[in-house]
Order: sequence, then C-alpha cells, then structure tokens
Amino acid sequence: MSNSHVDAAQHRSQLIEEFHLLPPLEEKIIQLFSVIYEPINRTSFLECFNYIGARDTDYKPFTNPKLKPYIDNLLASGLLIQERGKGLQCHPLLAEVASRSAVKSRCFAAMAKAVEDKLPIRIYYTGGPKRFQNKTQLLREVRLGIYNQDIQFIYKQLEDYEKHGYDLQKISATDIFEQVCNNPFDADWCRTLSLPLYESILPCILINSLLRLSPATEAFSVLEEGCSQPEEHSSDYLQMILAEQLLLRGCLQETQECLERISEDYQKNAAVFWGWFYFLKGDNEKSINYYTIALKHFKKAKNKKKAYFNTIGGLFFILALLKDGSPNRLREAEEYCSWVSRQSDHWLRSTYAQLKIFLQFQQGDIAQKDFILSNDIPILEQEHSLETFFSALCFYWVDATEAKKYLPLILEPVLSQAIASEYHWLGMETAELLSRLKPNSSYGTTAEILREDIGIESIVDVVHPQEPWELCLNALVNIHKPPEEAPKVVAERRLAWFITSYHSECVLQPREQKINAKGVWSKGRVIALRRLQENLGEFDYLTTQDIRVCGCIETFTTYNYGYHGRTEYTFNEKAISVLIGHPLVFWEDSPTTRVEIVKGEPELIVKKGKAGRLILKFLPHFESNSDVVTVKETPTRIKVIEINSEHRRIADILGKKNRLEVPDTAQEKVLAAINTVSTMVTVHSDIGGGLENAEEVPAETTPHIHLLPAGAGLKVAILSRPFADGGSYYRPGKGGATVIAEIGGKRLQTKRDLKQEKQLKKEIIATCPTLTRYEPQDGEWLIEEVKDCLELLLELQELGDKVIIEWPEGEKFRVSHNADLGDFELKIKRQRDWFAVDGNLNLDENLVLDMQHLLELLEQSPSRFIRLGDGQFLALTQEFRQRLDELRAFAQRNGKGMGFHPASVLAVEDLVDGVGKLQADKHWKAHIQRLQEMKNLQPELPSTLQAELRDYQIQGFNWLSRLAYWGVGACLADQMGLGKTLQALAVILQRAPQGATLIIAPTSVCMNWISEAGKFAPTLNPIQFGSGNRQKLLDELQPFDMLVCSYGLLQQEEVAKMLSEVEWQTIVLDEAQAIKNIATKRSQAAMNLRSQFKLITTGTPVENHLGELWNLFRFINPGLLGSRESFNQRFAVPIEKLQDKQTRQRLKKLIQPFLLRRTKTQVLSELPSRTEITLHVELSREEMAMYEALRQQAITKLADSEATAGHKHLQVLAEIMKLRRACCHSKLVMPDTTLPSAKLQLFGEVLAELLENRHKALVFSQFVDHLEIIRNYLDEQSINYHYLDGSTPTKERKKRVDSFQAGEGDVFLISLKAGGTGLNLTAADYVIHMDPWWNPAVEDQASDRAHRIGQQRPVTIYRLVTKDTIEDKIVDLHRHKRDLADSLLEGADVSGKISTDELLQLIQQR
Repeated sequence: MSNSHVDAAQHRSQLIEEFHLLPPLEEKIIQLFSVIYEPINRTSFLECFNYIGARDTDYKPFTNPKLKPYIDNLLASGLLIQERGKGLQCHPLLAEVASRSAVKSRCFAAMAKAVEDKLPIRIYYTGGPKRFQNKTQLLREVRLGIYNQDIQFIYKQLEDYEKHGYDLQKISATDIFEQVCNNPFDADWCRTLSLPLYESILPCILINSLLRLSPATEAFSVLEEGCSQPEEHSSDYLQMILAEQLLLRGCLQETQECLERISEDYQKNAAVFWGWFYFLKGDNEKSINYYTIALKHFKKAKNKKKAYFNTIGGLFFILALLKDGSPNRLREAEEYCSWVSRQSDHWLRSTYAQLKIFLQFQQGDIAQKDFILSNDIPILEQEHSLETFFSALCFYWVDATEAKKYLPLILEPVLSQAIASEYHWLGMETAELLSRLKPNSSYGTTAEILREDIGIESIVDVVHPQEPWELCLNALVNIHKPPEEAPKVVAERRLAWFITSYHSECVLQPREQKINAKGVWSKGRVIALRRLQENLGEFDYLTTQDIRVCGCIETFTTYNYGYHGRTEYTFNEKAISVLIGHPLVFWEDSPTTRVEIVKGEPELIVKKGKAGRLILKFLPHFESNSDVVTVKETPTRIKVIEINSEHRRIADILGKKNRLEVPDTAQEKVLAAINTVSTMVTVHSDIGGGLENAEEVPAETTPHIHLLPAGAGLKVAILSRPFADGGSYYRPGKGGATVIAEIGGKRLQTKRDLKQEKQLKKEIIATCPTLTRYEPQDGEWLIEEVKDCLELLLELQELGDKVIIEWPEGEKFRVSHNADLGDFELKIKRQRDWFAVDGNLNLDENLVLDMQHLLELLEQSPSRFIRLGDGQFLALTQEFRQRLDELRAFAQRNGKGMGFHPASVLAVEDLVDGVGKLQADKHWKAHIQRLQEMKNLQPELPSTLQAELRDYQIQGFNWLSRLAYWGVGACLADQMGLGKTLQALAVILQRAPQGATLIIAPTSVCMNWISEAGKFAPTLNPIQFGSGNRQKLLDELQPFDMLVCSYGLLQQEEVAKMLSEVEWQTIVLDEAQAIKNIATKRSQAAMNLRSQFKLITTGTPVENHLGELWNLFRFINPGLLGSRESFNQRFAVPIEKLQDKQTRQRLKKLIQPFLLRRTKTQVLSELPSRTEITLHVELSREEMAMYEALRQQAITKLADSEATAGHKHLQVLAEIMKLRRACCHSKLVMPDTTLPSAKLQLFGEVLAELLENRHKALVFSQFVDHLEIIRNYLDEQSINYHYLDGSTPTKERKKRVDSFQAGEGDVFLISLKAGGTGLNLTAADYVIHMDPWWNPAVEDQASDRAHRIGQQRPVTIYRLVTKDTIEDKIVDLHRHKRDLADSLLEGADVSGKISTDELLQLIQQR
C-alpha cells in the first residue's frame, strides 16, 4: 500500500472518530451534506435542512444566522470542506460513512426526498431523461439509488448519463460502485444489501482491487463467507465471481469446491472458469475442451455467430491455445484476439490487441517484433495490472535480452503490490518473469516460495524466447504448412425417455438432455409432445427408433364448460412396444437408472396345489380394453406384452380372477388344454405338457449373467433361460419344471433341471470373488466401483462357455480385449540426438491402438483396465501396465511424437526386450552394440597412478570408465571421506592422453585437487586458473593438462565464455551441489561447458528438493530427465507431494545407471568408529528470561502481521533466526549485553577436557560472529587454533589445513558453509557443532572432514543444543528428515520443505 493510501486511511479514521463524537444536530447536518454530496451554497442547504423538519432551540425553522455557527465549527474541524469559489460539501473521506449513518438512523429517505425535491437535476422535458452536467451529479443520484436499494433507479441514471451526459470522459458504473461502496468498505452494511445490488457492487470492488492492485481483503471475505453457505447472498453468479477471485489468488482447491457448488443449470456458464482452472493445473487439453463448450454456450446466449468472453478467464483460453502451439490453435487464438481488439467497448481490448500482434509474430510474421518492442509498456499507475503484465510478458517472449533492460523497473511495483493485495497468482508470475530478467536477484526465491504455496506452474514458459535465426527458420517452415484437420464434434444433445410404471401400464415423458461442461448429461428438459408431432424436423439428433416412438403420439380434444375446445397430445399404447430395446430409457423417480424394455407374452402357470388339486393361473391380469400390458419383471426390466384375441378368450374362460382349480384326476384334460394354449402363451407346468403342438427340446442350463449399468457401476443378476434361442428368464431353481413357449415363431417345450440350475449358480458365485464381496438384494448384486466391475467381467470371461453374458441393447460395458507385452509392436529409429519411438498394440483385425493413443488412454485410468470408448475396456497384464507406465515416464514428447534419450536405454531394457515385435534402425542397433561393449569392458588402472585403490574404489573407477566409454556423464555420490577425488583422478589419468581436463571446485578445495594430483597422478600437469593471461593459457592447453578453476571464477561472465569455447576431454564438478540452483550464474555457466565426459562428485545430490537433482543431471546428461516442467509433472510432484512410491522407483531406475553412492558402513569396515553425542545446554535464568521475551515478541509480531504467504514465510524464518542466535550467545542479538553465555561456558569445559587428554577438535558454527566470540575466548585462554571462513583466501586455506594436519594447533574453527565440504582434517578426532543446522546432511558433511579415509582414531561428534529452545526442536526435526537422495537409492521416506505453519509452531511451542 502506497504512502498516500496510508495517509488517506489515517485521515479517514480521524474524521470518522470526530463524526461519531458530534452532538445530534451537527451529526444531522453532516448526514444531509453527505446525501447532497455535491458542493452547495448555504441558502440552498438551509432550505433542504428545514425541509427535513430540522428545528432550532425555539422549535422554529433555522435561519442562516442561527445555522452559521454550527457550519463554521464543522468547517473548522474539517468535517466540511469548501474550495475557493465553490460551495460547502461533506469531506469525501467521510461522505459514505455519514450517509450509511443516515440509513442506520432511518432518516436517509427523508433527506433523499429533500434533495430530489429542492435540488433536482435538470430534465429535457417532463418525464424525460436527466441532463447531467458532470460526474458529481451522477454520483449523487446513483448514491441515492444505492442507499435506497433501488437497482432500477440506478440503472436509469446510468442510462441517462450515458446517452445524454455532457462529460467527455465519462465515469463507469464500476468506478462509481468502487467510489461509493469501498470508501471505506463496510462489511456489515454490505450484508444488508438486496441480492441484485450486492451482485452489482461486490464484483466491481473486487475487480478494481485486481486492476489497481489495492487490497480488498474484507470484501473478499464477505463474498467467500456468503458463497460458502446457502443464504441470501449466495447465487451461481456470485460463485463464479468467487471462483475468479480464487483463481487470481492461486487457490485451486478452493476454486474447485466453489465451481462444484454451482448448479447444474449454470454449469455451462461456469465452463470458462473450469477451463481457466484446468489450464492453471496444467491439463491443457481439458482446459481447451471446457473453453470450447463455454464459448459455444456464450455465443448462443448472445445469439451471435461471433462473440468472445468478457471475463478475465478469456485471456487464459488464448494462453491455452498458445501452449498447444499447433497451427490451427494459433490461428484460432489470433482470430479471437483480433475480434476482441476491434470491439471498442471490451474492457480488455488493448490486452487482446497486444496478444494478437504477438500471435502473428509467433506464426512467422517477424515484422511484428519491432512493433511489439516499440510499444511502451504501460506502468501500473497508467493502466491496470493485467495490461502491464501481459504487455511485459509479450515483450519478454519476443526479445528476452531487450526485456532485461526495461522491464524490471516496470514489474517490481507490480510484484510488491500483487503480494500485498493477496493476488498470489499474479505475484508468482511477476516474480517468475523478474527472475528471468534478473537471474542473480532474489526474485527466483520469491517465485519459488509463491509457486510452492499455490501449487501452480508458471505461464512464463508457455513460450520460450527464440534467437533471431530460429524465428526466421520457423517462419520459413510454416509458410505453406497445411491446416490440421478440425476435431470431430461430439453430439451435445440426445432424447431420453423417462418412464413411470403404474401397475400394468407406463407413462412416457421425452426429455432433451444436454452434455454439460463436465461431460455429464443433464437431467433433461421436457419436450412438448406437440413439437415432437408437428415439428419433428427441429430435432436433428433423433434416432430412427425415437422417430418411430414419436409416431405413436395422438391428439384428442377437451372442452371447458362446453365452449372452447383444446387439443391435447398423448402417446398411444403402442409407444411402449416401439421402445423395446431402446438404450436411453430411465425411471422418472430415479433419473440415472436405466430401464431395459423387452418383449414378452402372457403365461399360463400350472401348479400342484394342496389336497390333490391342480391350480391354473393366467398372468398378467389385464382389462378387457387393453391391447398392451407391461410387467415390471425386475427393478430395472419391463416386459411388454401385446394382448390379442386369443389371450382374451383364455382370460374369459378362466374367469375374472384368472384362476381355475381342478382335481388332479383331471390331469389328462389339463395336459390337453396345455397342448392347445401352448401355441398362444408361455406355459409353466409342474405336470409336464403335451407334445402335439410343441417341439420338445433339451433345456438350456447355461446360466445367463444379466448385466445392467447402474450409475457408475453394474447391477448383476444370475438367471436361467431354458430356451437357447430366446424366451423369458427365470430365477435359477424357481418356477415350473416344464416350460412351453413360442420361440422364433415355433412352439417349443422343455423340461428344466431346477436342481442343476441352483448348483450352477452356486459355482458361479464361488468362481467370482467379486460377487462374494457384495451382498445380493432381491437376487441382484449392485457393483458400484468401476474397477470391481471390470474385475468381475474378467472373472466371468474366465468362465468362458460356462456362462452367457447379456447386456441391454445399446449398452456396452465390457472387457473386450486382453493384452500383454508380447502383443506390443515397438518401432525405434534415430531422430537427431534422440531415438524416436512409436508402436502399435494389435488387439484384433479391426482394432489397432497406436502407441500415442494407448499412452493417452493410460493417463485416464490408474488400474490395468483401459477404457476404449463405448463402455469397452482393454485389460492389460500387470507387467504390461508397469512397462507402459515406465515408457510414459522415460519417453518424452518430441514434437508430436515421443522419443528416448539415448542414455535411458538401460531403464527401458525390460520393455524393449519383452515386446512381441521390434523394428529398430541401424543406429539403435549400433547404440545397443556400444552398450553391450560398455558392459563387457574391463578397464585397466593407469600405470602411473601412485595409489593402491580399495576394492570399492576400483569398482567406482570401472563404473566411471564404462560410462565414459559409452559417452554419458556420471554422478559419483559416495559418502564424504570415501575417496571420490582419488577415483576421479584415476579416470582423468586414463583419459588424459586424449586431451585436457577441467576441474571446477569450491575455492576451499581447489588447492587440495592440485596437491592430490601431484601426489597420486604425477604425470598430470595441474594448473591453477587464476590471474594472468587466461586466454593464452587456454589456447596452449595440452593432453595431461588439468586446469583447476573455482566456482567463484566460473560465474564471471568473461571466464565462463572462455571455458565454454574449449572442447574438454573430461570435466569434473567437485561438490557439485554448488550448481543445484538453476537460477544461479554458476549453474548457467556450467551448462555451457563442453566435454566428451562430464563427472560430478557430491555427497549430497539432493539437499532440499528433487529440482536440485534435475539440474545436476541436466549437466551430466542433458535431456535425460526432460524439461523442468516435465520433470516436475512426471516425478517431483508425485514423489514429494504425493509420496508416490512407484514414481520414486521409476525415477530411481532411470538415474541409477549414472549415479553411484556408497556409504562408509557399506564399504569401510576398517574405518574407526564414529560416536555422536548431544550435550544439552542449560541457559541461566537471565538468559532464559531474555530468550522467552524474544519468543513472545516474535509471536506477537507474527500474529499482528498482515503479510501475504510469501512474506509471512520470510518473516517467520527471520524470527527463528533471531531465536537461534540468542541460543548461541546473548551478544548475537543484543551486542551491548553483559550476560555470560551458558553455551560458551559448556564449550570451554568440554574443550579443556579434550586438550588435557591430547585430543584435537574441529569446531563448526553457521554464524561467523559466533565464531568470533569463540576466537576471543580461545585467545583469552591462550589456546592455539586455526580459523577458516568464507573470506579466507584459497592459498591461506590450504596453508592452514596443511599446518593443522602437520600437528600445529589444537583447535580448528570453521564456518559451516565455508569448510563443510572438500577439506581433509583427519588430524582431529573430535568434532563440536556449536549450533544445529536444518539439514542434518550438511552437518554430516562437516563431521566427515575428520571421519574419513586416513583417520586412525575413533571420532566423537558433540552437538551443543540449548535445552527447551528452538534448537531442541530443530534437532527433533533431524530425527524425521531424510535425505532425498537416500530415498531414491535406499527407499527411505521423502520429506519436503517445512511449511510456514510448521515453522510457526516451532516458535509457539515451548
């Protein structure tokens, strides 16, 4: 917030305080002035004042002399103001508070009437529009409408002003609402507004907040609160406004919840926000799909062929199309931008105009570059935040070099104000852009903090700035590129039939269903039968069967009191028969449950009754005038029976009850009757049946598995169907044994084996474990999980011919194919530096899935079942699924295809070796041949190596030699002290005859490389790269030369350029964690170095997050882990955020061939023991009191902080730092204090004991000024010591280390960062850590200065930890934190960064 805003807020608070202290009369004066709003002379005010009934102390109307003292006092106090030559008015900072006070005291209406009557705005004619002379008059009238909550009045004033106002530069409604309702914002008053007014005002305040980057926290909270519960101030429109705000603030989870609250009917309006949401989530294809649906709906609502979104979300559609990058998508984006830029009333017109020009440039119109660069980037005060940011972004995309000169000054205010206003997405993007423009600044850290906080990838990399020659080549390539085929349009409407069953008849209701933005069909809109009969051509989506059903619509006329006839429309009885087999029939009372309509016939049931009786029943019962009867056979199945004259005769014979009882002595006559009627109806008989009119066939005992989609799952029933070619279904073992029915036009008779039917059902259930996990209801199983459904289908398929699986017509939900790795055909061929990979999965003659499509389908399913469409699924074996997942992880997008990095071949060996058919070109075969040679290579140690290597070091040398032979880089990640330098020297020496070697190392160990080379590899010529004629030195390099350069020197631009121009035989980056941060100069310089073999050595490949590992591998094997965005998506996020063990194993498999890590416990049985001891420091009472005061002060300060997430994180870290320093010594936070230090006292006691027993100690602290205090103490005690920190020159470092190793000095004081790596200090057998560091791996590195090869004595490590303080809690974190590299190599848990809340708890907990 700027100083002017702060001053205004303070002034307003002062005015409000004085206003609330006014006596009633003066309060009423201010209220009336606020309602009048515009400047007014005293006489006119007096007239209005008396009009509202104001009276003096004598209960008489006021006169000017009597009113003057009051007004003069209010002028003097500043509550009223008067500019020279103008009338009196209420102070603008107080006007809204005073008017709301008038509303609250219920006198506003009277005051408003006085203003309207006594100070009317001129009109053109009676009843005509108002003639506004200026903005203030309009503001006055709109304010009256706002405080009277008359939305129609407001719109009328705005309309009159727009059409008839005299202002040349007119004020917008948005600015008016902002000026009136946010001056200041009053949450309680806002909640009293009617919904229409609330919907008009709140969005205006919030959009202005974004555009001006001014905080609107309270307004946002009111909106969020209102939308979270279905109260008066909640609507679909407001949910969308909230979604927009949440997206701009980077709150994706909350956005999804908000959008899901929007009603079904409004979802297409919300599709633009779904598109925006999925774009920020990184799902570009889904984003474009939603945007396409949204735009189609928007055009239809506007009834225009050409239209475009007027919300911020529209900008992200352009970005999504830009990210897609295909020619068709770029042209589409350009067309949208071009159209918007021509609309004079579109508020983002200039932003789209800028994007249009950039899109033309992106498509090859290079001339547009100069146009973009010549345009002035508007600063925040001149335009709105989006205009500033997007203009800057286009400028950067066009020319990154020029952008570095101009953009930082423009963007820095945007960043600070975006964070202060809590628009974290805009803040993150601005910080990301600034980090590219100023690589050595802290903006990279700010962007990283914000990016982690909101979990959104930056749009800055949607386009990568290109070199001029790249632009020209791309333009030439795209000159005559044909447009891609447009995607097929998916049907968005269909006719569904909803049915209500009443006893023996059904009522139908047709509904038009539309697919919503989520791809789900709506509940449906009822279609009038009249339209279906008279205007059937309107409905172009009807099927043939739909049309036949509509042909059953009939009309009849009804009369009201005999005067007026009215035509009614209804379905006749035949309609339900025509619906037999229709796939889209649902229950009216359960709209998602599908109903199967099947054909049937009446049934004659002959059963043996009691007391020697036979019972004949005729079902179903039907009325004499019925032609069609429906029977609800199961909860999801309706049997349709068409009644004919023969059926009626049978019913008449059996009587009204459709039932006849006869003695069993009449069995022969009953059989004769069965013979007769079996030609007309289905017969179920316990006594058999005659064969005169029916052919006897054997009963079909194969169980039928009846499957019906129900929601996302299936309903399953096991039924018997005694006739192989048709007929009704029966529950196994239920009903009559003999069945006679017409099947396929013939009368057939069969005898069921009821006992066998029951047994077969039991066997099926026993064979299908899925069915045993669910309880059946009414003989049916409801399988709700899709995965279980598919497993059941596989189980049923395993049964083969033992069962018959049946589906309703039009429904498919089945495992139609099975596949394993042997069915896969893989094609590999070289494409530049990669191996392009393609393939096919041949499922049958008609279905072949190409590899790209198969991998896309894999993304949609976490299981081994792949949806093929139309409800069909492909079942992969578990091994095949695993190999395909590895293929997705290891192969990378390469244009439209996919490819392997040459070094990833080891990771995909299992896949390549296991496929059914491999087509590979000669380059792949040569690559595999080279790989095989590498595996069989038996390297020989150089004869001039003056060292006897241990077994594990020989293994390390062999490993390095083989990778060098193959032509890939290596990461030697052995634990500190295992001789990484010696192993590296061995391979350097082996390769030295072919060319020079470059060593990049920390300053502190450069001399160590030179001395180690002289000692172990005397034939090498080590050269310290420093001052002098550097270029000459590089030009004269010879084989066996080994140039040693520090990281500090490397990051100098001149040096980096020199070194990058040399083709080195070998490059070694020692302590390579120095280049872990992609944004640093040293990292960027390292990436430009060229070599036949690159080796990095580091004990900690990953200290904080996997992005560090990615950058290290970018150096040794560029491209192996893909782009940073791809790596985060494929590996970092699943491993760090989701704790995905399978992804961790895949990453391990990919990097393992190039990363070798051994620990001391694994390979050094002869290394002396290492003991770690924590010594707790008890603070004195005075020290603890000071510490506690600092802690409470920190809690209060952080509680009062209104900083945004990123700033809050930094504030918490700063307070923790202060507490940690206080634990070390009071002087580190209060330099003038005289308090003695308990930690220093304990240190002195421990050190005295060590020296008395002739031990030597390394003392580490992360705080240089803490080491200074310890130095003073050692000087006072006359203890001989050495000292090293970051400022110690390189030569002096080596001199001091050599001196200590030679026995001179008992103590070595070392700063943790400067001496934690690369030093050999085995003369010490004790290590003292004065203060704990966050990452235990860093402390371990420091301790390894003593506990390493060459150490002859046991090593003891002391950690001095202040009890009951922040240090205690940091040590506790050590117990839970694991090194990320170990998690990849040994399977340990991954721990991410510590959140702000977790850090805050470290302070709050005692």
